[in-house]
Amino acid sequence: MLYSAYGLTLASAFPLPELSSVKGRADVIVELDSRKCAASHEPSPISCTDASLNQVHLTWGGVGDLLIEEGRRITVVPGPNADEDALRLFILGAGLGVLLHQRGLLVLHASCVAIDNRGIGFIGAKGWGKSTTTATLHRRGHALISDELLVVRFNDQAQPRVMPGSPQIRLWSDALISIESNLDSAVRVRSGIDKYNVYAGNIAAETLPLYCLYLLDVGEDLSIKLMSPSEAFFGIIPHLYVCRFGGRFLQSTNITHTFKQLNLLLRKIKVKCLLRQWKLNQLPDVARRIEQDILQDQQLV
Repeated sequence: MLYSAYGLTLASAFPLPELSSVKGRADVIVELDSRKCAASHEPSPISCTDASLNQVHLTWGGVGDLLIEEGRRITVVPGPNADEDALRLFILGAGLGVLLHQRGLLVLHASCVAIDNRGIGFIGAKGWGKSTTTATLHRRGHALISDELLVVRFNDQAQPRVMPGSPQIRLWSDALISIESNLDSAVRVRSGIDKYNVYAGNIAAETLPLYCLYLLDVGEDLSIKLMSPSEAFFGIIPHLYVCRFGGRFLQSTNITHTFKQLNLLLRKIKVKCLLRQWKLNQLPDVARRIEQDILQDQQLV
């Protein structure tokens, strides 16, 4: 089957129903190798066990291994009792994130929506509301660009553009209920986890200019503050996808190129700190404040 994500066509021996089916010629091959044995059978977080400039080996204990090569191939080695849902999560998250980095793109652990035909991204620590904020804005009529992976390509004029990903948003059940989404139509991300894939019917059809990133944080009052370039640089670094898997991966990659991309990005966009109480019932207020902030920026131009 052929699937589309982040401007690429994937030919996969492994079903990826989270992605849109397409026709054409493959840019990336996702293949299954069940002859090999996964490195770890015991449950453990995703880690990088081996890496070179063009090849990265990731292990998710109890799930399986991924070998990502030259931005063109992902080889999947399932664990002995691998959960197919977990394997897909592994491929579409860590696997694609590393592959897109290998292809020279700037990859952030972030979510993104389109407001007035411009990309608006959300960065924050795990569980701090990136996907939930994105889903709330999507429910208010703004097209989804991507969830979990925000992928930036610079055009010939060095302008940053964000690339549409999977038409799915991952949400915990309490967040689903808070945005009044139908839990019955959502698909559990993997067995034993109270997190769901929600299909986003309204998704951006093409790359869009990236306008602003909001760095999510917790505060007593709802407020938005423009960050200085140095504040933004150090605030974003932990959310670069290249920083997710530790020193072995970092040592194998061209981190200087990534930092140059980040510096260029910060010369082209705004980065703001969004403070709010982390309460689900405040999400509509947060969404309205973001919309007002963007409208105010437009009026100042």
